[in-house]
Amino acid sequence: MDTPAAHPEPARGPTVSVVIPAKDDAPNLRRCLTALAAQTVPAEEVVVVDNASTDTTAEVARAHGARVVHEAAPGIPAAASTGYDAATGTVIVRCDADTVAPPDWLERV
Repeated sequence: MDTPAAHPEPARGPTVSVVIPAKDDAPNLRRCLTALAAQTVPAEEVVVVDNASTDTTAEVARAHGARVVHEAAPGIPAAASTGYDAATGTVIVRCDADTVAPPDWLERV
């Protein structure tokens, strides 16, 4: 007797991680994360790199569902690198905390 063929998993596209380096950017980050939440194709994950902020940047990120990683070395290059290392997506997209992406941004990427 033949056994039924296994049903293959449907093909899945690449997973997208958005990396956002941020230092003392809570108000801008709130707008950025709100825009990312409204994407027509959502990111698999959003990684906010808290670059030694003294404001509520990390709390804002967590409140919007982002994963927060920390980088003590000052500057965007160090923070971005930490975010890239932490990202799990097959495609990594980086933006600044003051970015307000249009709703189809990740879909176009």
